[in-house]
Amino acid sequence: MIQIIKKSEQFNDVIFGGRFFANKPVFNGNEQTKPYSNLFYWSNGYVTEPCEFGLHPHEGFEIMTFIFEGSNEHYDTATQTWTSLNAGDFQIIQSNSGIKHQERIAKGTRAFQIWFDPNFYEAIKLEPSYTDYHGKNFQPKEENGMSILTYVGKESTAKTLTPNLTIKKLTFDTQTKIDFPLNDSMSYTFYVLNGKGFANNQVIEKDDAIRIVNTDKINIDFQGELFYIETPTVLEYKPIWM
Repeated sequence: MIQIIKKSEQFNDVIFGGRFFANKPVFNGNEQTKPYSNLFYWSNGYVTEPCEFGLHPHEGFEIMTFIFEGSNEHYDTATQTWTSLNAGDFQIIQSNSGIKHQERIAKGTRAFQIWFDPNFYEAIKLEPSYTDYHGKNFQPKEENGMSILTYVGKESTAKTLTPNLTIKKLTFDTQTKIDFPLNDSMSYTFYVLNGKGFANNQVIEKDDAIRIVNTDKINIDFQGELFYIETPTVLEYKPIWM
């Protein structure tokens, strides 16, 4: 099954008096974007003027933020320090038994925030942690006419609590047609960061999402950037959203 979710069909939100815009390809409560596997929440945020999220708590979830443009300053009660993330960087918060954090987001920032359920009721028994990862330490590999950057997975140094999780970005510098292999026992969401083309002969463009399950390949005819997440279709635990 391959489903294209257009930006207009996602959950769209505007906060801070119009300074922060978000479209959410995974969001509980919207039939088109409902959670699946251990993927609970996914927001693509744009900031038109500086914004600040005050100190607020999280627990249980593993929360990842990927910065594509601009910058983000972050404070949390685990490290008790302010740290900066710039374009190309990402962070992983294992909120576990409980953590509070605060964010200052610069004008012109574009970022993903993605929540995973690593087994919520086991995670809340663990101490929380926060880790920064810098883009300079993650180098893409060239393969079959595309550049593949692995954020999370077997080829990455990033440490996650969520099991059997892979996160990558594919870059196609020129129009490229390829049958991209998938694992039919896994579920996927692809997100169009930039560019335009086709996925299985369906038009895809910036901010579209593609959900895939029970499929062993997807035909891509595309130029631009695709970000994707791979998670198990069947979990060994019951996710909190069920």
